[in-house]
Amino acid sequence: MEAETRRIVTALGDINVDLGFVLPHFPREGDDNPATAVHWGGGGSGLNMAVAVGRLGAIPYVIGRVGNDLAGSFALQTARMHGVQVSAVQVDPSAATGLCGIVVTPSGQRSFLSFRGANVYCDASTLTPSLIRSSKMLLVGAHALLDDPQRSAVLQAMEMAIEQRCLIALDLCLPAVRVARRLIVRLLPQLWLLTMNEDELRALLPGQSVAQALDSLIGSGVRYVAIKRGAQGCSVASADGRRLDVLPPAVTVVDTTACGDAFSAAYAWGLAHGLDLSQSATLANLMGALTATRHGAVEAIPSSAEIRSRLSPMIAARLWPENP
Repeated sequence: MEAETRRIVTALGDINVDLGFVLPHFPREGDDNPATAVHWGGGGSGLNMAVAVGRLGAIPYVIGRVGNDLAGSFALQTARMHGVQVSAVQVDPSAATGLCGIVVTPSGQRSFLSFRGANVYCDASTLTPSLIRSSKMLLVGAHALLDDPQRSAVLQAMEMAIEQRCLIALDLCLPAVRVARRLIVRLLPQLWLLTMNEDELRALLPGQSVAQALDSLIGSGVRYVAIKRGAQGCSVASADGRRLDVLPPAVTVVDTTACGDAFSAAYAWGLAHGLDLSQSATLANLMGALTATRHGAVEAIPSSAEIRSRLSPMIAARLWPENP
C-alpha cells in the first residue's frame, strides 16, 4: 500500500521565535520579578511537531508564514538546522514573525504570551496537491484555526488530504477551543487523530469525564483520540473500542513548553507505523517527558539516539526498520 511507504509528514501551524523566562513564582499584576534564567529559540506548534516527527524518521515539511525580519530568518535557519524542509514556508513582506513570551515557574509549568504576527496571514499559496499526496500525515496545530486566511488554508489542506488519502491529525489548543469550538466539532469526522490536554478537554466537552469524553469523540467519528495528562501520562482510545491509560517515565520536569507538540507528533507517527495503542502511547509519553527535562521548544525535543536508547527493541525496530 502506497501510504505505508510514505515518510514525508507535513505540519501546518505556527512558526515562532520563543523568549522564555524562568521565574521563582508566577508574577502578579504590577509586580517586578527578576528571572533566574532566560532562553530563546525556535518554536510554534507547526515547527515543533515537524521537528519531533523528524526525530522519529520522517522527512518533515512545515507550512507556515514568517516575517521578512531577523526573527523570521532565525526561525527558518533553526528549522533547516533541525532537518525541517521549509520550501512551503511563506515570507510576509510587512507582518512581523510570530513571537511567544514564555513564563516558566519552578514546577516546570509554562504560561504563554503570544503575538501571532505573520502566522495569521499564512494562505493557501504554498499548498500543493503533490506535497499532500506524498505525505503520510498532515499534522495541524489548532492555533491555525483561529484567524483567516490561515484558517482557510487549513481547511483547504484538509480537503486535499482527504482526496489524497493522507491521514489528518489535529492537536488542540485552548484559544482555538474558545474561539472555534463549533468549527472543531464539525471537523471531528474528518480526523484520523485528535490530541489535547485536560484543560482543552474541559473546554471542548465541559462537564464530561475523561472516559465520557473519549466515548463522545470516538462516537463523533474520530478514529483515534489521545488525552495528554501530564504526570499521569495519557488516556487513549480507538474506534474499535479499545481504551487505555498509560503512565509516563519518571523524569525531572524543567520546562513543559513543547511537551504537548512532541507527544502529539510521536503518537501520530507511532500509530501510522503500526504500533498498537500501548506502544504508541509509550513512545509519545517518552517524547513528551524527555522534552520536559530541558528548557525551550525546538531545542528541547530529544534526539533520535536519545529516544531509541529508551525504547524497547521491538518498538525501535518498527520505527527504524533499516537499522533495527
